Amino acid sequence: MKNILYLMMLSGSGLTCLQSASAACNVQSVVVSSGKIEVAHYDVISPKIYRLTLPNGFALGLQIEPASPEKNQEIVQKSGGRAPAEWVKISVYDLRNNQSKRLTYTWGPTNSSQGYGPAGGADRVVEIGEPGIELKLSKPKCAASTR
Repeated sequence: MKNILYLMMLSGSGLTCLQSASAACNVQSVVVSSGKIEVAHYDVISPKIYRLTLPNGFALGLQIEPASPEKNQEIVQKSGGRAPAEWVKISVYDLRNNQSKRLTYTWGPTNSSQGYGPAGGADRVVEIGEPGIELKLSKPKCAASTR
């Protein structure tokens, strides 16, 4: 019985991994956390502002946009070729009022962690409040099929 249960757990998790791995190919995803709490996990489908509310009640907006080929090249050249080749523009918005107010924007690699809040990180954004937010960006590349 124990072996059957273990096999079912393995099979179930394997199917989930395969499904999520194929769904995530070449798609930018974002995990937003505030302190130890995961607030959101989403795929960036369009450059629209993604809306969420932080545990401290702050109405936050995030906009993730791919960098142009020229911007990617500029960043790589400035780094002497040491920077990752693909970047995104990360804009952080205050959505507490009727009109969204951009608080900051930064550039980050498509696979990176970026922090925002009173203590800084990628940028200091006091309005967000403590403990701030951390964005975990990922955009897995998938190998082309050889069939």
